[in-house]
Amino acid sequence: MLEKDPSLLERARNVKILLLRCTTDVSPMVRDSALMLIGKCIQQKPALEQECLKHVLSLSNDPTVAVRKRSIKLLKEVFNRNKSKEVGIIIAEYLLQRTRDEDKGVSELACQILEELWFSPFWKCSEATTEIAVHDRLALKEQMELVISTARKGDSVCSALVSLLRNLLSSGTKAASSNFKVCQMLVSAAFESMIDPEARVEGLEQKHIVQSLTVFARADPRLFHSEQLQYLQPYISNLTNSEDSNLLRSVVVVFRCVLPVLPSVQQNLLREIQSALFKNVQKLGKTELNEVAACLWTINTILNNPERLVKLVVSVIKHLLNYKTKDMNQSEKDTKSAKRCVQIVGAFGKHCQLEGELRGFQEALAPWHGTSVSGMIINSIKPFASSMQPLSLRVDALNSIGLICQSSPHHFNQADISDVFQNALLEGQPDVQNIVLTNFRDFFAMQENQASSKTELSQADGPVAANGKLGGSMKASEGDGASALIAQRFLQNILSIALASQDATALTATEVIASINRQGLVHPKESGPALVALETSANPAIATVAFQAHGDVHQQHESMFEREYMRAIVEAYKYQKDVVKDPLGFRTEPHTSKLHSTFEIIKSSKGKYQKKFISNFCAKIEFDVDKLNLSGPVPASLQLSRFLIENLAFFDYGRVDELLHALTCMERIVANTGPGVAHSINTEVFHVRVDTILGGLDEEGRGTEQTTGQGSVATAEVEPRRLHRLTTASIILSCLWDTRTYLRRLYGLSSTQQAKEGKGNGKVKDVNKAPSRTPGISGDKIVAGIAERVESLGSHESMIRQCSAFVELLSIDQEFRVAAEGDEEGVGPPRTPSGDEAGSPVPMSGGSRGAGKRKRSVSVAGTPHKKRGRPSLGRRKSSRKSMDKDEEWE
Repeated sequence: MLEKDPSLLERARNVKILLLRCTTDVSPMVRDSALMLIGKCIQQKPALEQECLKHVLSLSNDPTVAVRKRSIKLLKEVFNRNKSKEVGIIIAEYLLQRTRDEDKGVSELACQILEELWFSPFWKCSEATTEIAVHDRLALKEQMELVISTARKGDSVCSALVSLLRNLLSSGTKAASSNFKVCQMLVSAAFESMIDPEARVEGLEQKHIVQSLTVFARADPRLFHSEQLQYLQPYISNLTNSEDSNLLRSVVVVFRCVLPVLPSVQQNLLREIQSALFKNVQKLGKTELNEVAACLWTINTILNNPERLVKLVVSVIKHLLNYKTKDMNQSEKDTKSAKRCVQIVGAFGKHCQLEGELRGFQEALAPWHGTSVSGMIINSIKPFASSMQPLSLRVDALNSIGLICQSSPHHFNQADISDVFQNALLEGQPDVQNIVLTNFRDFFAMQENQASSKTELSQADGPVAANGKLGGSMKASEGDGASALIAQRFLQNILSIALASQDATALTATEVIASINRQGLVHPKESGPALVALETSANPAIATVAFQAHGDVHQQHESMFEREYMRAIVEAYKYQKDVVKDPLGFRTEPHTSKLHSTFEIIKSSKGKYQKKFISNFCAKIEFDVDKLNLSGPVPASLQLSRFLIENLAFFDYGRVDELLHALTCMERIVANTGPGVAHSINTEVFHVRVDTILGGLDEEGRGTEQTTGQGSVATAEVEPRRLHRLTTASIILSCLWDTRTYLRRLYGLSSTQQAKEGKGNGKVKDVNKAPSRTPGISGDKIVAGIAERVESLGSHESMIRQCSAFVELLSIDQEFRVAAEGDEEGVGPPRTPSGDEAGSPVPMSGGSRGAGKRKRSVSVAGTPHKKRGRPSLGRRKSSRKSMDKDEEWE
């Protein structure tokens, strides 16, 4: 229609509104189709681009891989058509995020598109032997300005940009050589803008340009040459305010990365840089101090003059020894000075390998005659890590000890150091816990990268291989032993911290757990349940880290991890109830299961594995009435069952047989447990007896209202706690049956189709395909229905009504009466068991009732048996016409 008449979008505004609404539909297929149609609409009417862009951007982070890919491709088209710099920056930011997508296909597509947008247009001019044309030079300048503006978006964007450049410049990339030359041209363009303020675009400052240069330096330091470093040297001489500090940090990062790989550097330039950095050490913040310490050690490896470093460290240690006997709580000035000293020795103790200068330290710190410089530095800091010290000083002391232990891992194995970390983790102070966990995380990251770093260095050029690992003299055996000790001794503390909140400390703890699992330092079952719980977190960062770690564990230890899933599900429920403060099993807008991530990982396994998971999942809902836990305003057993049932309602079932198996499991629970609960309600609440039932039959043998449970009222006072228990049981089973009915309506399943699957008569191609949803059915009704049933525990009258409704459900439910008439044709809404079937302890999915003649007996609910004979042809036709006319699914 749009191809025939593009003006339709203007004349019928509802078309556009409905189209954009489809981008948030619960169905991935609908969202994917909406994206495809949006692309066609933009082609027909480019003015819609601005209005539709935010929807396309949001879908680039869609849970479904196919939707993310289509969104990325559409963003490429918008980027090529749109000349707005702001739009280009926004699109670049979203594409950079997708370069780190957990799906390899999505990340590769994002990298490929960014290469096509940013680099391939300049391949031709990068190969030119003559001077670059003016229009190419202007295009390069605009491209560099786009990179600079994108890098301003934050550290996460810069980190993604570094990863992208490393990927495009790696030897495995087809156009690596051309990309390298383009990057060199972009770096040169950045220096031109930094030197000539008039050529700079309004709004871009020198600090922004230098920040973008750090991205290229970290990606590949060979992109720079020595003459360019001379332009940066003046920026580290004077440090007067925070802006100067930020600029200095960026310049130092460039120096630290580039100096080791330059074939030749002027000695005078290096000495000037070294002197300027030593001069500003006392003025630097914590972040800048670490960069400067690393840079000074890099310069020292070239100039070979460690005396200045030894002199600085000795001077600071002497100051610390003077503060050792003072009460830091009494003097804010002393506390501030001690913090500065602790930060300095921590930074230089990590980045500078000073063990070779042991003699110089022994002479300067006589009568000390130890054998380890790093151990001596830690001992000078350790008194300030005591719980008696001010919090800010203690945090810096723990951080400095951790930094030194990272470069000298054998200190992690020392009992006194381990005790310091143990006490910090047990105290419950978030700032203290976070600083210890941050050091663990960074150390594990170093261990994980060690093998890959060695591989990269062995393939690099001579200068890179010789000096590429700055300050790196860590022994692998020491690191392995320290990693194992941290994992074995501290894992339980780390798990407790991760599961106690959703703040930055919990995120750091989750990252440590994920790293421990990647390295295989502990048995996966020790942390597996925690990962399942954490991937339900409302903090997206925690959920993402946990999901990726859980996926890795499941892939490597699928059969072993199978036995841990039910414990993990209960752990997830406790986490939602106690930490997230939301014990429901779903999220809204759209309705999704809180265990969605877990189920997606389960779906990566074979069908048999998935069905076993569903069976075990449903088995957690089964209960013994007399053993229900009724503690709390809402009974604990009911809360857990509700969490599980709501997850069942909103799981994204990947195959029809998965869905049918889930329905069968739900029906089996109601069939096995429901009749006993209904019988107890009838006898204890409504006091229905056999003689009452027989006396309540009318002349045609039908039950009256009093004997069928409709409108029943307890004839005598029932014990309140017993009524509460029976009502709780009826709510669980009613909610489970409502969920079963909702799923059958949502996916358009008939009784006949489910019965065929239960008997194994379904076609393989039918049960293996993805189930299709019925349009127009949302989760609002099932959510409201479950909530209403739970609220019935609020009063005696509402509990009586709930019990009566449950008895009616198992006896004369109207839905079953319609389904019984349509069974022969395989039509009609989902069926509810009759009183006769409800009493049978077998599945309700069409399975065998067992051998033997069925007895004619009174049903549990007191309803006599109906005639089951085949209806006459006229009656069938009448019934079919009535259904066609009156049937209403939603």
